[in-house]
Amino acid sequence: MKSILIIGASRGIGLELVRQYTEAGDRVIATVRDAAGRARVQALGAEVLTVDVSQPASVSEDGN
Repeated sequence: MKSILIIGASRGIGLELVRQYTEAGDRVIATVRDAAGRARVQALGAEVLTVDVSQPASVSEDGN
């Protein structure tokens, strides 16, 4: 099993990559900016980190 990190995974190409890699059985760690994106990515079975570079607190452990 591979571990895959996908930045910007809440929609579009990023979300599709999450879907494909989780279906292939890989461990996926994905970053999103908001709760809606978090829900979409979690529904696919990925581990999710909320990270918004415009909000410095979200980059620290306390922001997730």
